[in-house]
Amino acid sequence: MKTLASALIVAASAIAANAYAGNVEPNNVPFQGIYGQQDSSVTRAQVQAELAAAKAAGRVQIGEATVLPQTQASNVTRAQVQAELANARANGEGRFYSNTGA
Repeated sequence: MKTLASALIVAASAIAANAYAGNVEPNNVPFQGIYGQQDSSVTRAQVQAELAAAKAAGRVQIGEATVLPQTQASNVTRAQVQAELANARANGEGRFYSNTGA
């Protein structure tokens, strides 16, 4: 029985060693980055200068890109808008929902 157990252990270790050996990169060289990538000729100082110029010109946005519609300045008072709303409700124009307090 001991001989059978020993034979099984030796066979299992041989299979495991063979499986481990199969995970080696073919040319035994560690990953060196993206193959075929060209080196940049721009220095770090040049990139920082371009970034500073872009920030000064307002071309750099931090955070999510949001495009807000352009709004025109209004000279209508709050009381006038509320009167128009009351008039529209009285005439049944449009759909109006109650104020949820939010």
